[in-house]
Amino acid sequence: MAPAPTESLAIGEINQTVFECPKCARPLAIGVRRCPGCRTRLVMGVPLAKVSAFTSLGLILGIALGVTVSFGLNIVRAAAVTPAVGAIASHPVTPGGGGGTVPTASPTTALPAPTSDIPPMSRSALAQAIGVNGRLGAGAAALRAALGARDFDASTVAETLRSLSADSVFGQQLAGRLVTWPGSAGLAAKLDTLYDSIHQTATESLVASVRDEAAYRAAANKMLDVLKGLIAVDAEADALAGRIGLVIAPPAP
Repeated sequence: MAPAPTESLAIGEINQTVFECPKCARPLAIGVRRCPGCRTRLVMGVPLAKVSAFTSLGLILGIALGVTVSFGLNIVRAAAVTPAVGAIASHPVTPGGGGGTVPTASPTTALPAPTSDIPPMSRSALAQAIGVNGRLGAGAAALRAALGARDFDASTVAETLRSLSADSVFGQQLAGRLVTWPGSAGLAAKLDTLYDSIHQTATESLVASVRDEAAYRAAANKMLDVLKGLIAVDAEADALAGRIGLVIAPPAP
């Protein structure tokens, strides 16, 4: 008996599964990897040499396009100008209970150029600390408003105390960054002491039930006493910002 051929002709195949060899026009079944007549290697009906050429051309074009885009982005980034100093709002601080006018720290005018070698981390921490002081001053105003309302709302006082506690915890982290620079180490110690007192007072007061109005009245007054120390510390922070050329924008109306 004669040995069977390794690859047979596509005899009996339907038109949808038969194609012609690109080189010798021999009918082949779809999926054949080598033409049995001209021995041409095929990839999905296309000669392997042509597939390799298309692949190489696509790879070259892709690399060229990537290099061009990367070069253009580098030019755009080099031409971009980033503002050196941002504007940080400084809110008036009006802690304390009772009537009368409470002095506030005025916004500091920016100097033409920084006059200190303050590290960027300490510079950013000072700007954020001034913002924290503004929020603490707003919390003091909210406590005074709650105490002066006709119907005292212990829930509002509790919410304000929680907000003050969160701001004080963040402020202590900022004080830790300020202490690394000798020029702001003294201010950092004062800020850390104030923020710790605010946090401790809020923590001790929030253990009471919101139904206990007397407890939250006492807590609001106690917190206002602690926040009285914010005026001097905030003024010192504004003065330091002026010395290093940090822009302090006036508070929003």
